[in-house]
Amino acid sequence: MSLERRRQECEILKRKYGPVEHGPNLDWIKFNEFQLPPGWSKTVIELLVLIPPGYPATPPDNFYVRNGLRLADGRVPSNYSESQSVLGGSWAVFSFHSQGWNGSNDYREGDSLLGFVIGVERRLQELN
Repeated sequence: MSLERRRQECEILKRKYGPVEHGPNLDWIKFNEFQLPPGWSKTVIELLVLIPPGYPATPPDNFYVRNGLRLADGRVPSNYSESQSVLGGSWAVFSFHSQGWNGSNDYREGDSLLGFVIGVERRLQELN
């Protein structure tokens, strides 16, 4: 996958979500101030998405947040595991998989990082 496509998609994510950090080869993207819907123990989190080497044919799989995220009532979210070592830090991972991924070479014609992050937003609205 071309680095140029990853750059284009990163710019789209910045326009929608604000500043993002990324790896030198755009193999990960981190949102430092990702807004959560009501019902969580926090209103803003760090959100990390790893971009697999086979992207866009291979979709991102799972997403990461800092350890300690809970539902507002104190419950641990479902499909969530803490203390995962990622990029030299300790993160919690949500098991989250894209369904029916269509990884076209042109992000305007198939699935994209934006679509994946919108899916993450939907997952976080489930409050479970």
